[in-house]
Amino acid sequence: MKVIISSILLLLCVLGYSNLARAEEEIQVRPIDLYISGFGGYSFPFKTEFSSAGITAKDAELDNSPTVGGKIGIWITAPRKLLGIDVGAEIDVTHFSPDLPGGQVLQSNVGPVSPIALDFNATYFGLNVLARLPMGVTPDLPNGRWFPYIGLGGGAQRLTFQAAGTNEGRHTAPAFQGLGGIKVFLFKHVAAFAEGKFIHASHTLEAQGGPSADLTVNSVHGVGGLSFHF
Repeated sequence: MKVIISSILLLLCVLGYSNLARAEEEIQVRPIDLYISGFGGYSFPFKTEFSSAGITAKDAELDNSPTVGGKIGIWITAPRKLLGIDVGAEIDVTHFSPDLPGGQVLQSNVGPVSPIALDFNATYFGLNVLARLPMGVTPDLPNGRWFPYIGLGGGAQRLTFQAAGTNEGRHTAPAFQGLGGIKVFLFKHVAAFAEGKFIHASHTLEAQGGPSADLTVNSVHGVGGLSFHF
């Protein structure tokens, strides 16, 4: 009896190993995963301070605004065997309008001040490095049915600014971005995603014939969109 039971257990182990081997062979993961994405959502700038002509004002509110953008990226799947994750990189372009509304009374080092209204348009250009955790991997979806991902990046932010009745000014500054999100494949090559990102940049605003001003723009963006994978 012991011999029969041992033989059955050995046979089950062999069959199980064979099925696992066949499953691994059937899931053929491509070495690279290219994609292009478009997204839209809303941006939420932090309160900020600005300095001009020796005056430093605190807690200036910038307007929330729609945000739109696009990405082109690549995932590399080779690290999956060792680390269980894929790594990637993407070029990110994000546009939003964190206007400075008029009528604010702010505390400063010289007492209360009321800055003029300024229209801002900010465009971030950057390169992000990414990591994703493939979930729900099948032969039809070797990259996973869905995956969470995180990323860090840097680049530049171009800010244009204009007060009523004046010429438009512009300034480009180094910028930093951190992000995280979830992507779900709707079809084999089409996925939907939701993402949160943080963008930081510090600008110097130089108006013609007037004093310059230093302004930091920190903003959180909640966006969603579609990706097409090739």
